[in-house]
Amino acid sequence: MSGISKKLILLTAVMIMLGLFGCNKTKKLDINDFKGSEPNTMLADYYERAAGMEEKQPYYELVMYTYSDSQVLLEEYRNGDTDEEELYRYLVPTEAAQEVFDIIRETGMDEWNSREKDMTALDGMAYVVKFPDGKGDYQRVTSDHMPEDGNRAFGTVKVTMSKYLKDEYLTED
Repeated sequence: MSGISKKLILLTAVMIMLGLFGCNKTKKLDINDFKGSEPNTMLADYYERAAGMEEKQPYYELVMYTYSDSQVLLEEYRNGDTDEEELYRYLVPTEAAQEVFDIIRETGMDEWNSREKDMTALDGMAYVVKFPDGKGDYQRVTSDHMPEDGNRAFGTVKVTMSKYLKDEYLTED
């Protein structure tokens, strides 16, 4: 066996071992990693709209951004892509973002893009969740590439973010 072949085999073995020990996985999402971040750094984005229609369709979107070390900004877009889009802003506790991060990890959303089989796409509605990948970029998962129970994961993210859409958190900022 040539020296190049031995090095290639060794490199392949190291890469396999790193994968087995989780070295290629997304870093655990933790809101504390965003303390002191620039305001308006996106933390999580939930988006839904009707799919398969050619004309403009309304969409619904919830986006969380950094605001301060104790609050995050949650923006709610209603009737998006229509003439009368409505935007509401809420200043919510940072725990809200951590709850969303925990759901992303618990449902395995942070690993969906690495899957190639057992995927299910939904007819009628399209869903997207975007979140930090722990490496300085964002990961985007869609209902076009999700496991069979993925619809439940999207719904859980939406419900968790929506529970903070209360008048007590509403802001004019």
